[in-house]
Amino acid sequence: MGYRVLVLEDNELLLETYEDFLSIKGCEVTLAKSVKEAFEEAYKAKFDIYLLDVKLPTSSGFEFLKNLRDSGDFTPAIFITSYEQKEKLKEGFEIGGDDYIKKPFDLEELWLRIEAIMHRVKGLEKKQIIIDENFTLDLERKNLLKNGKEVIINLKDFELLELLLENRGRVVTKEMIENRLWSSKETPASGAIRVYVNNLKKVLGKDRISNIRGIGYRFEDN
Repeated sequence: MGYRVLVLEDNELLLETYEDFLSIKGCEVTLAKSVKEAFEEAYKAKFDIYLLDVKLPTSSGFEFLKNLRDSGDFTPAIFITSYEQKEKLKEGFEIGGDDYIKKPFDLEELWLRIEAIMHRVKGLEKKQIIIDENFTLDLERKNLLKNGKEVIINLKDFELLELLLENRGRVVTKEMIENRLWSSKETPASGAIRVYVNNLKKVLGKDRISNIRGIGYRFEDN
């Protein structure tokens, strides 16, 4: 399976090598010789993974990724580096890098690293619901994330949001909500649904959940 890959590398020969190799693997490859070019490409399109040379003439792959992470872009990234010092490698991981590979390296090894990261990411996606560019619902840990950081909500809020997202764009009836949030042995608390809806609106925005009078609620995409 191919991926959409952005490669940041100032060496033109290496760029061509990466492009030829990854294209054979079925990838759609975008090349950038500078951080400026890489930023332009990253803002124009969504990529599955970044391959980032660390040492660049006027900047670095570290700086590029740090700026993207600060802006809420959590696309997986592999650093390509000649650094040996643990401090530098630690810096790359702290910025938000997912892996690194040292020059010189075998291209097949690079592909194995790409595949390992993408398999992990795809596995995580099955356990997450992407709400929008800012919010993600983590189904495994039962929490809500905003730009990768946990937003504190209670379990009933979580269960209601999960139900609304499963039916996004469609009306979720009060009966559906009661069946999801309370067991058959429990009595739904009067007015509790409105409280949970309002809790979610405070976090996500009041326009994200519509009240369909007398029927239920609907999650609205922006």
